[in-house]
Amino acid sequence: MFIFNLQKSHRFAIVVLAALIYLAFAWALVDAQYVRIRGDFYLALVTIWLAGVVALCWQGRALEVSRTLRVVFYRLLWFNVGSVVVAVLVPSELRFLLLVVPLFGLLYASLRLHQDRVVFIAVITWLSYVTSAAVLLSVGVVDTAFEALAGVAFSFLLAGTLYFARDLHELRRRAESRHQHLERSVAELSIAAMRDELTGTFNRRYITEALHRHKALADRDRLEFTVCYCDLDHFKRVNDELGHVAGDRALVQFADLACGLVRSMDYVARFGGEEFLLVLVGANEAVARRVCERLCAGTRALVIDGRPDASQRMTVSCGIARYRLGESVEDLLQRADHALYEAKRGGRDQVVTAGD
Repeated sequence: MFIFNLQKSHRFAIVVLAALIYLAFAWALVDAQYVRIRGDFYLALVTIWLAGVVALCWQGRALEVSRTLRVVFYRLLWFNVGSVVVAVLVPSELRFLLLVVPLFGLLYASLRLHQDRVVFIAVITWLSYVTSAAVLLSVGVVDTAFEALAGVAFSFLLAGTLYFARDLHELRRRAESRHQHLERSVAELSIAAMRDELTGTFNRRYITEALHRHKALADRDRLEFTVCYCDLDHFKRVNDELGHVAGDRALVQFADLACGLVRSMDYVARFGGEEFLLVLVGANEAVARRVCERLCAGTRALVIDGRPDASQRMTVSCGIARYRLGESVEDLLQRADHALYEAKRGGRDQVVTAGD
């Protein structure tokens, strides 16, 4: 597991080191006269193969995922074909040691590629072995009986590795599926932590945190903002006369109306019960009053639970307070609440600005 936690540059350095070790091993085979062809030709073949592996590893370091997977496919295809060819050129007593290399390549492919591509690499690997052995048989430098037995043995090993590779692929697929499910669950929990379940607006906890963030911005960069404290008038009557289900629908209607009146940079939050808070970023009291007046007009026009002739129609009272540099969030909300109280005391269905 250690190598998978290394940085890409470190893993590439390990690939280069492994290639140099393999090249040194090939040189030792030639020096001991363990190859069936001319030593210089064998070394050139191994060098070209390893250079291709290193080049493909280098190319995949800085690519996006989709292109990297294509490079992985070509890399493993080149790796397996080359390792089989150079292994077939080694005498019988060492060949199977070298043929373990493409089997590991197949297992690695099952962790990165789609199953169809893994099968394709396995088939090409087997055809490379058969073709290489057939070429050696045609020139009469190998024993026919041994090559037949070796071919059967390698085919069995390759098929067994492919079977285990399929299991690894399935395990990877399940792990990815669980990971995606976990990510979705985390995203849903994150949304639940910041949104009101009924109206979909921000909840009290999130809007309070947002207010503290904007207070810090305002104190540092003089970025003003204004809060509008809104409360639906006599909302208990809606629940009593039309039922709580209708009351919930009315809250959703009001929330949708409020969200449609503000900009994407602004906030609409359900502060509790039938109380809502609008935070208008970069807006002064005049802008906030225009928004709240449109909100009052839109609320009067809402049809509750599809009953245009319902005796109880909703209205809303709004209290506005512009943030003053240095004041606390609690003081800001208290001033908006006092303005809301004045709107209620003045007859409801109206907008009052703090300090009026």
